[in-house]
Amino acid sequence: MTSYHNTFPASDLDDNSNKAIVINGKSILICNSGGDYYAIENMCTHQRAELEGGRIRNCFISCPLHGVRFNLETGKPMGQMTNIPLTTYPIKVSDDGIIQVEL
Repeated sequence: MTSYHNTFPASDLDDNSNKAIVINGKSILICNSGGDYYAIENMCTHQRAELEGGRIRNCFISCPLHGVRFNLETGKPMGQMTNIPLTTYPIKVSDDGIIQVEL
């Protein structure tokens, strides 16, 4: 069964920033790109490095380890280091401003 999980206030996440959380034992990275929110697995598919702290630009996140870029909306990687996409999760902001992620 899937359900939405409350995380933290959207106001806590600046534009082009990210924050990792754990939901049901999974490390999920919440990202803000241009005021749109995304939830992705917090693990690069290239060499299994955490993505938290990676640079976000134009709806892409760059892995801090080797710079592999992933589309935040689709999880699709860019370049030739990996062809394995990230898992993405449905996300929404509640009426009271809390980011919610569906697992």
